[in-house]
Amino acid sequence: MIAFSEAPAAVKKILLVEDSRLFSKVVEAALIRAGYQCVLCESASDALEMLVTETPDLILSDYDMPEMNGFDFRQAVLMNPIISDIPFVFLTSFTDNSLVLEGLSMSALDFINKETPIPVIISKLNNIIRSLQNEHTRSVRELKIAADTLNVKSIPVKAPEVPGFRIHFWHKGYRGYPGGDFLDFVQVDGRFCFAFLGDIMGKKWKAWFFTFGFLSYIRAAIRFCVLDNDFGLDTITQKINKLICLDESLQNILSSLSLLLLDSQTGAVHYTGAGDLPLINFRFSDKRITTVQSSGLLLGLLEDGFYDKQTIQMLTGDSLVIFTDGMIDIPSNGSKKSDYPFFVEKISPYLSQPESFDLIQTQVLDRIDDSNQMDDASIIFIEKI
Repeated sequence: MIAFSEAPAAVKKILLVEDSRLFSKVVEAALIRAGYQCVLCESASDALEMLVTETPDLILSDYDMPEMNGFDFRQAVLMNPIISDIPFVFLTSFTDNSLVLEGLSMSALDFINKETPIPVIISKLNNIIRSLQNEHTRSVRELKIAADTLNVKSIPVKAPEVPGFRIHFWHKGYRGYPGGDFLDFVQVDGRFCFAFLGDIMGKKWKAWFFTFGFLSYIRAAIRFCVLDNDFGLDTITQKINKLICLDESLQNILSSLSLLLLDSQTGAVHYTGAGDLPLINFRFSDKRITTVQSSGLLLGLLEDGFYDKQTIQMLTGDSLVIFTDGMIDIPSNGSKKSDYPFFVEKISPYLSQPESFDLIQTQVLDRIDDSNQMDDASIIFIEKI
């Protein structure tokens, strides 16, 4: 008896698209036995609908299916940039050489014959997934080497020291890739310090390449406005947005932005946002948690975007939490859902404690890993001292 090969340690989800119920159940049982999670779809149209809400690690598809065959399904996947990068393997009884070549020409990783013994099919899939994991590790390493060589960073090395405030930040890229989240601080003088956090929409890890364009415009707009003695966050953000909209290389690239100005003389934090998540505001005096929400549109959406401005007066013990949606995206029944209240609930018990950010990091942030992280996750934590 041939034993099944061991699957990789991390549980991987495989989408099996197969109209034969008997064969699909046999393959599903083998995949589960090998340590994989298997999602079944009996048609390509069902699979395309499922891919709107779920992202498998690999698609395993039959060729001969009613309504839409495997090649048409593959073309539909390739035409959708959100799912086009999902590894794809054909599993079919059609093994004509011309058919195999046509399937492989559509960037399919393999064309496996259904007559292949099931243990061998599983072994082939194990090898494919291991190769993908090795490629992922190598890509992350090469990206980090390139970033270090070019001395480009979308995340700062350390937080600034601002009188009257204590600032912390934390970032974890999705699956280790440098991603679309970016944050930075611009310290003007002993009184004023800007802090900002943004998230390039979509593009997965490729969004990293666009972060530098956004960072350059944000830093430049802040510096030029400060030279003109203009500290209005709404006008600064309007200028940032206009620059981005006029840059042809950033057309159709959208980003959220939380922009804050800390005033160590008054203890005030001025704030404006562009399509960002509401800030969490903790008031120590009555242990009250509220949210601060902006009405600004995403950067790059409209050239004449409108941005508001708000002022948060902070007293000793108060804190502000600014974060990207990777902090609230959680796995749910094999897909992703955003749960803002859940995140607020997770960090709330620590907000009134001494060294509150250290507790949040050890009890919440350090528990984020590949098994529960769905996107880049970043946070800026500001305490009034």
